[in-house]
Amino acid sequence: MAYAYYLYDSPGPGRTPLGLTSVPILHTPSPQEDDSPDRVYRHRLLPLLLALRELHPNHVPILLLLACTYHALGDLETSLSISHQILSINANYVEAMSNIGTTMKALGQTDKAYEWWWKALQIRPTYWDALDNVLSMTFTLAHDTSDSARRLAYYRQALAVCQFVQRHVFDANGRLVVPLQPSEVPRLQRAVFTSGTIYTTLGPTHLEHAILEYARATELVIQPPLPRSEGEHYTLRDLLLAACAAGHIMCADSNSSGVPEISGIFQSEFTARLGDPTFDFLYVVRASGEQLLHALLHAGGGVLPTPLLLPEQVSRLSALLFPRSVGVFPAICIRSAAGEMRPPSELVRQQTNGMTSTILLTLAKRFQDNVLGGMVLPGTNGTLRVSTSMVILLYYLALAWSPTPSTYNNLGIVLSGVTDGRTGADGELLDGVGLARMYYTAGLQMDPKHPHLLTNLGSLLKDQGQTEQAIKLYMKAVEQKPDFDIALANLGNAIKDVGRPWDAITYYQRAVRANPTLPEAVCGLVNSLCSICDWRGRGAAAHEAGVDDAGRVLPPAPHQRPGWITNMLSVTDAQIAHGYATNIGAPALQTAMDECLRALAAAQGRALTSREVAKWQARFRRLATGGEDRAQKQVNEAGFLIRFIDWVQPRMQRQWYIKAYGKTLAVDRGVATSEENYHNMFLRPALPKTLQPPPVPSVLPFHTFTYPLTPRVTRLVPHRSALRISYTAFAQPWLPKHVYRPPRPPVGGKINIGYVSNDVNNHPLSHLMQSVFGMHDRKRFNVYLYTTSPWDGTAYRPRIASMVENCVDVSSWSLNTIIDHIMQHEIHILINLGGYTKGARNDIFAARPCPVQMQLMGYAGTLGAGWCDYLVCDPIACPQDLSAVERWRGMKKEGTSPSGPAADVEVPLDLDADIDPETDSDAWIYMEKFMYMPHTFMVTDHKQSFRGDDNLEPEERAQVSVETLWLDEERRRADARKQLFPDVPQDVIIFANFNQVSVGIFLVWLRILRKVPRSILWLLRFPGAGEEHLRRSATMWAGEDVAARIRFTDVAKKDWHVFRARVADLFLDTAECNAHTIAADVLWTGTPILTWPKHKHKMCSRVAASMVNATGFGEQMTVHSAEEYEARAVALAQSVRYVPHHEPSGAVLPRGEGELVALRRNIYVNRDRMPLFDTRRWTRNLEKGLQEAWRRWVHGTQYELSDEWEACEGDEKASGCIWIRDDDPVEITRVDDD
Repeated sequence: MAYAYYLYDSPGPGRTPLGLTSVPILHTPSPQEDDSPDRVYRHRLLPLLLALRELHPNHVPILLLLACTYHALGDLETSLSISHQILSINANYVEAMSNIGTTMKALGQTDKAYEWWWKALQIRPTYWDALDNVLSMTFTLAHDTSDSARRLAYYRQALAVCQFVQRHVFDANGRLVVPLQPSEVPRLQRAVFTSGTIYTTLGPTHLEHAILEYARATELVIQPPLPRSEGEHYTLRDLLLAACAAGHIMCADSNSSGVPEISGIFQSEFTARLGDPTFDFLYVVRASGEQLLHALLHAGGGVLPTPLLLPEQVSRLSALLFPRSVGVFPAICIRSAAGEMRPPSELVRQQTNGMTSTILLTLAKRFQDNVLGGMVLPGTNGTLRVSTSMVILLYYLALAWSPTPSTYNNLGIVLSGVTDGRTGADGELLDGVGLARMYYTAGLQMDPKHPHLLTNLGSLLKDQGQTEQAIKLYMKAVEQKPDFDIALANLGNAIKDVGRPWDAITYYQRAVRANPTLPEAVCGLVNSLCSICDWRGRGAAAHEAGVDDAGRVLPPAPHQRPGWITNMLSVTDAQIAHGYATNIGAPALQTAMDECLRALAAAQGRALTSREVAKWQARFRRLATGGEDRAQKQVNEAGFLIRFIDWVQPRMQRQWYIKAYGKTLAVDRGVATSEENYHNMFLRPALPKTLQPPPVPSVLPFHTFTYPLTPRVTRLVPHRSALRISYTAFAQPWLPKHVYRPPRPPVGGKINIGYVSNDVNNHPLSHLMQSVFGMHDRKRFNVYLYTTSPWDGTAYRPRIASMVENCVDVSSWSLNTIIDHIMQHEIHILINLGGYTKGARNDIFAARPCPVQMQLMGYAGTLGAGWCDYLVCDPIACPQDLSAVERWRGMKKEGTSPSGPAADVEVPLDLDADIDPETDSDAWIYMEKFMYMPHTFMVTDHKQSFRGDDNLEPEERAQVSVETLWLDEERRRADARKQLFPDVPQDVIIFANFNQVSVGIFLVWLRILRKVPRSILWLLRFPGAGEEHLRRSATMWAGEDVAARIRFTDVAKKDWHVFRARVADLFLDTAECNAHTIAADVLWTGTPILTWPKHKHKMCSRVAASMVNATGFGEQMTVHSAEEYEARAVALAQSVRYVPHHEPSGAVLPRGEGELVALRRNIYVNRDRMPLFDTRRWTRNLEKGLQEAWRRWVHGTQYELSDEWEACEGDEKASGCIWIRDDDPVEITRVDDD
């Protein structure tokens, strides 16, 4: 009847008979009448269909609808009967078979349901409803079973069905042979995509099959409808090449060079015709054969070069690739005889766009996961390697046809790690980070509440210093998704970074509850809890005291006790292991080896011997055969390549220097520079384009100072950070292909030294070093000071700048500009004063602008970096055998050093004497050579800057008798004590500490307080939130009486802070990380320090021992165990006694006696003669070390196993350390206690 109505109306308006009612007036039910589907089917549809069947008993469409109606009404048996009736009329009527299958499933007879659906598919392989039913049921069964073998069997069954369908629509070459209606294309796509997804479920060995299926599903829509010519069988390879080429052409439109190699392949009007509806871009790309591929690979260094497209350019991509169909996928268009492409319905277009976008995004994710694995695109004969650029192209394509907030977000994440850049239309540099921000913003325009976009944009802004804005975005993200672990962790990090770690804790805790193994959350929580001494739930590492959830002490034990500290240890170990996943692939590794061998020959200044070539080839073979157990074998492929570049650069710079100037330490007059002559001789090995940024542990290098990490992990945390810094430096687009030109020889012997610091402000580093820069001997040195942070407005920077003829504020300069300045001023030795402290600019050093680079003062630990040659230290702070080169000497002497490629698996990945830091050894820490200062490596400025206590210059002070000096000091001390602690009697011993506290040492302090009843412990509110937690712990662990004797004061301004340090009787040093600057402050006032250099492998725990050694009284202030620490503190406290001294005014001054008082007196009266406070002496000694470092570099003896080192007979043959000798006598006068 409906068809009759259609025919009746088909002539159109105005042509049908007028005045007639062709359609019955329908009954309109009252509001009270039931209009449910059941009533409509039972009382309206069913009677109509039964009546129609009476009239047409064998009319299959009527029977088909009738069977469906009975099924909907729950009469399954009648539905089955009618479906069978249909098959008796037409045995191949697949619709009835499918309906029988669906009814069988409803009856719980899944096996029979499958049989009927399968039978329908066998008759008509493109019966998509039956295919969907089969797959849906099979996946449901797989999901519901707990038997893994059965689940795998279901997946294989589903895969067989998908493959059956494909065999009937594709030929052996994967080409479509069955014409499809436009609406069928996305359904076939889904079947092929499902096949690929099943392959991934079956395991990693099936990944290539999955990729081939995803590629086929993509190729299905980019090819025009059948019939098609040979040149129209487009592949995923063609699509990627076309997108890459089109992208670079669009970039060229924005005042960038794009890829010049493209222009030589196509005709001159090619670029102009891009987007022309008569110009088939994909056809031209395919017709170019291998030419375009090779041009793009050449431009990208072995992978596709990344076009940096703006979001609006991506939206144009579809029309550029398919201009004939105006951006619509050709396969769903109808091609006329004249070749015109008519678009499909909007529904089909949306379905196809959505399905294709899903496939492209899946490919992107699979490739993203395998970029590190050296994977190649299947079907390209190994020529097209998976890379980050390919992942970006896939995201571009997915966005071009189906833009979604999530795709904008994922693309932004990938772009944020891209170091390439280009010039935008406005002339500004456009890099990956800038583009990422644009894509995050575009996504938020679609969905302003998208939590991932909010979080990632926040992280980008935080990295750019906009922390407050980042906090607002993180807050919005967690409002939308309260359990979003990453947003919570990032919010905690941002709040901690603005100085509120106590407020960050709640966000870290929420993040850990949502994801207990999220590294950023775990490590952030540990850091924040430690900063406020809230140790509840800490647990304990092996052999250390810990705290349980209730706050009770866990005594040391040989095993771990679980808690947040052990969780952090596990997370860090996992992140270290993850770093071994990198695999750049055999072709790239072969290229890297060839470049490295070339660089080695350039560094040696001669051809390599066959033995040398064999040795290095063996190392590369070990990289290539790392296999799946890289973590077990400690094979860090990316790390080795980056380390090699770091290692070879200064050696190549030296050969350049030798060729240009000879072994010349200095010249009388300036000589001409050697610019162009040697550029091509000293080419830096290039990082493979397939290499991704090395992963970095969430534990920061600075935090290794206080965490219970093994020596190996303590070494690897900074090393992995150094690898990332080097990688970023090497990936800069402006970095020259050759190593940086070495400076010319020092004119008149004056070495150019450059200090780099972020702390030339009111900062401890400036407090300690402010006079050093001006004390350098200007007859032997030109001094440059690069300040990388803005001026804070205090007097420190102007004061320092007045002493330095070349103080340069580079805080707003780009890295490239800073390095250009260093090169122009020909710095010979570059000194890092920041290390891994906040705001440090290690990237300057990673680019290796100077032949000799070292670190000094700012960071008490190894940088783990090949771009740091020396660590300025002393034998107490850094024992000699903990340096890699000294360890190598020891092994060489013992005959245990691995030598020769006996078996590749045993070949160490050492760089000559530079031992591979990835080795499992705990016996060494430092990758740097040591420059050993006499006395102490720590420099202080108190002798110049803090003389306000006695207001005497050193010369004046030397004329005053010891007794007068000491009596005046006792008066000052008594007055300051009354001012600070007016309620504390004179005979009460004041122990003090101004550092952050750890569990183990706090327990020792509590025991000391218990044993010295008339004593207090003076601590700082540093931060203030820590006071309540320390008081609570003290009460639980030592009782109310001891806890009540802990006194807190606020942090003071520098001058008062130094002055009031004299109030303490004894400064109790922390053991995990000593007092450094504070130790100098305390010792300057005469207050003795009790220090324990607890860890041999941690410089930070040995600094105070080094400093007290430079007082001349170090033995009295240094202990070597917790028991000795406790006993010594108690003994010193109990030695104090007071006798009254009657002043002329009639007042009584208690004067102290005993060992502790005598030690204080000796420190105080000798302070101007101590090496610790002799800044000029320290500077002269440093200069000796700098001159020796320059000599060793020029002569080539700095590098073990070099020809020059092998031939030398100097000190460097026995040790890589530079031992600086102090030629001036130390004149300390020991004052005996009367």
